[in-house]
Amino acid sequence: MAAAVCWHCIEDEYLKRIIQDRGEIAECTLCGNHDRAAFAPDDFSAVLDPVMRKHFAQGEDVKRFGEDDSEWWEQVGDPLSHHLQEVIGTYLGFEDEIVEALEKNEDVRPQDGEQAFFDSSQVYVPLPTRPYRYIEKWDLALDELKHRRRFFSSSAKTLFTELFEGVETRQAWSESGARDEVVRSFPQGSEFYRARICGSTATIKEAFLDPLKNVGPTPSEHARSGRMNAEGVTVLYGSLDCETCLAEVRPALGNDTAVIKLRTTKPLRLLDFSRLERSYTNLSYFQPDFEEECEKGVFLRRLQKLISQPIIPGRETDYIITQTLAEYLAHVHDLHFDGVLFQSVQRSEGTNIVLFPDVEGNFPLSYVDQSIALHTTTSIEYKHDQRLVLLTEDSIWIDSDYDEEEW
Repeated sequence: MAAAVCWHCIEDEYLKRIIQDRGEIAECTLCGNHDRAAFAPDDFSAVLDPVMRKHFAQGEDVKRFGEDDSEWWEQVGDPLSHHLQEVIGTYLGFEDEIVEALEKNEDVRPQDGEQAFFDSSQVYVPLPTRPYRYIEKWDLALDELKHRRRFFSSSAKTLFTELFEGVETRQAWSESGARDEVVRSFPQGSEFYRARICGSTATIKEAFLDPLKNVGPTPSEHARSGRMNAEGVTVLYGSLDCETCLAEVRPALGNDTAVIKLRTTKPLRLLDFSRLERSYTNLSYFQPDFEEECEKGVFLRRLQKLISQPIIPGRETDYIITQTLAEYLAHVHDLHFDGVLFQSVQRSEGTNIVLFPDVEGNFPLSYVDQSIALHTTTSIEYKHDQRLVLLTEDSIWIDSDYDEEEW
């Protein structure tokens, strides 16, 4: 009996429909049904050929070295049959026959020096996804906000609408192997920390007399421009633990810093960029927008780095796009967010929280009694990474966060 699988036994919804439309009635190797449309190896070959060529490449030989100074060459990758299971999404049991069909049906002329792509003796590797289109859109939106359309930027709105469409369905793997939602619900009574550097004894006294007023949300008339807010617009910056909160205000040696604990007075809906960095969504190699959705996923997983990296002095206008991002999430997205979470760049194991005010400019928070504490900075640790610089007669190139290897 020739191997075949019916559409009913395929888990991938896109491939399932393809088999329903193009398959012929045959007995299914997996379930034994003989009344449904099915695909044989040659049928799979026809639909898999362009997919495999677009998203996979033959592995390369890599030189390996042993502890005893021995060396050898090794091919990096996996057999084509292994990748077929990933692409099809269902173990069929006759993947090797599909590989044979791919080899047999490939239009290649060895006599003209052409080299076959499909070869069961070779190993293959998936091609990396480079989100260049989204990097370009991000830079275009930033340029428009800085130099042409500070308000009502069509480029920014189009970019954010595209990026965050369906974000509620994205999930992330936790260290325990469980699935975490990217959109988090913080229950009423959740606690976090807020800090303020105190430059004088009078400031310390004010903080301890009225902690919520003097360490809590900054009044709008005193709100300076920040990563998630324009000047005069108040958002609340904090951290989920005290040490991160202290690190984020970046006190100098000898500075005194007051830290308070705040408690939420209602459930909050937060977008967690730390989880977004580990997130995924189920995609099919056969869906028409597979490549675009892959690029979007890669960009979303790197978005935390773009919004959390410190701004270089003199380039504060680069904050404009993250400020616009915050306003989009708070006011424009179909399901508004109460705030965001993202990893601290001042303390790698810490998490920052930014809360957006309600329509009346208030925050659903209360001060945790007796939680205020005063800390003095006694030491600071710095870490430096060397960057590659290439200088020519006409220009200078400095490696950036958009380095191809990182994407």
